[in-house]
Amino acid sequence: MKELIRFLKEFIQNKGLFVFTSIFVSKFSMLLTNIIAARLISKEEFGLVALVFSVFAIFVPLSGMGSYQGLLRFGVLEKNNENRDAISNYAFRKGMANHLMITVFYFIVCYFYTLKYGNLKLIILLFGVRLVGTYFLNHIQTYLRTNNDNKRFSILNMTVSVVGLAMVVVGTFGFALTGYLVAMAIMPWVSLIYFKKPMYANFVPTLNFNTKEFWSYSIHSSLNSFFSDILFSIDFMLIGLMMQESDIAFYKTAIILPMNLALLPQIFMQTDYPKLTLNHQDVGYLKYYIKNYYKIFIPLGIAIILVGFLLKDLIVPLFFGNDYCGNGWVFFIILLALVLNMWLRSLYGNLAAAIGKANWNTHATLGAIVIILAVGFWLIPIYGIIGAAVGMALALTFTGIYTMLLFYAYLRNLENGKI
Repeated sequence: MKELIRFLKEFIQNKGLFVFTSIFVSKFSMLLTNIIAARLISKEEFGLVALVFSVFAIFVPLSGMGSYQGLLRFGVLEKNNENRDAISNYAFRKGMANHLMITVFYFIVCYFYTLKYGNLKLIILLFGVRLVGTYFLNHIQTYLRTNNDNKRFSILNMTVSVVGLAMVVVGTFGFALTGYLVAMAIMPWVSLIYFKKPMYANFVPTLNFNTKEFWSYSIHSSLNSFFSDILFSIDFMLIGLMMQESDIAFYKTAIILPMNLALLPQIFMQTDYPKLTLNHQDVGYLKYYIKNYYKIFIPLGIAIILVGFLLKDLIVPLFFGNDYCGNGWVFFIILLALVLNMWLRSLYGNLAAAIGKANWNTHATLGAIVIILAVGFWLIPIYGIIGAAVGMALALTFTGIYTMLLFYAYLRNLENGKI
């Protein structure tokens, strides 16, 4: 119990409650935007938005080819403030050039969906504007985390979320689909009010900075996030190819609430990542962190599973209306998968990144993509969206077990002095 109290005190000292509040506000705001869209936009239009959003979501983690992820790790390890700013400047400028190329690829991929579905051009264009805005948002967030400024990081998140939600409410009520899309496009650009000169000024050429190592880590991290978002979008794509747009909307509403469970471990990982990075070779600290993480999340996960099972047929229609009744098992399958994800992938995937082994996550996610494709093509024609949910559950469980096994092998090597 003393260790758990110490663990929670350290979390609070790192402004963890600010991070908790900001992530909760961010997730809750996004949940409300989805509820508003589902209720005020037709099922067919909402299905088209969900389809384009699934493509958009794939490209978001490629932001700058991982420049912001490299900034987080290398910035945390750099103790000199001026050198840290120099790394930020370098990451911003090089990353921006990469990001513009990524945006072009987004438009190319979206074009193929216009061949099957009409009325996508405006949706694709405005999500493209949002994609560029996310680059600035990601860089600003990472700069603040690199400087261990969790308080300002949290305020930034809440500002973007609350202002964005207000724009969505006004836009959707006033202009339906068009208003919703414009509000979503503008949302990440609100972060520019925190965009300060040290984040982007000229790179210091005398800095002893290994750019090759920086980009190796950044690209691996980016590819892992890219493949992870493919993993979380591929079920939508398979449903879109084999079923109707209304089925996409039906599936989307069933998984929105379970997917928001990711915020719970994310709160701890976003708060503690700098400290985990600094202690990435301290066996005692890593074991201490894992043990106390489980003291919190195993009881919490069991409670979530029990409540979710009992309320599986009531929750989705309660939030999204009676048009979305009948998908309680899809909701519960994804809920169960996300709890297992909370116990495995969320913990060990983030620990892998903190110790500099981002490639583990990439390999795990590639394996998961193979699983979800195989299971999806097999089960969706037979069981519909339940088949898609089963494929997602199996894929997520695989990634968690894979990274857990590799991490404990790393820990044993560390204890035996082999690293």
